[in-house]
Amino acid sequence: MERTDHVQPDEYLRRATGPDADVRSVLNAIADRLSTVRPTGIIREPNRLALALRYATEAHGFGSQRAGKVEREALHLMPQITPDTVITRGEYALILRKAAGGAA
Repeated sequence: MERTDHVQPDEYLRRATGPDADVRSVLNAIADRLSTVRPTGIIREPNRLALALRYATEAHGFGSQRAGKVEREALHLMPQITPDTVITRGEYALILRKAAGGAA
């Protein structure tokens, strides 16, 4: 019998193998920016969303399918910032480096 739900097992496999090189590159670029520009400032959810869009678009072109895919995958690995969360840009950069598979 063939599986009817391909999504869940495939998602586990994708997570086990880690992000691809394009997603790692975007996460590391965002982490570099956050750790060098106002690292003690607070980051908020709109910033998280804007940074993923900006760096995916810069790397793969505005409106390209690849940019959209990289943005979605990067956002999936970037923890959401809730209104009650207070985290500095530098602290968030450490989280992103870890998500990208680098040292934290």
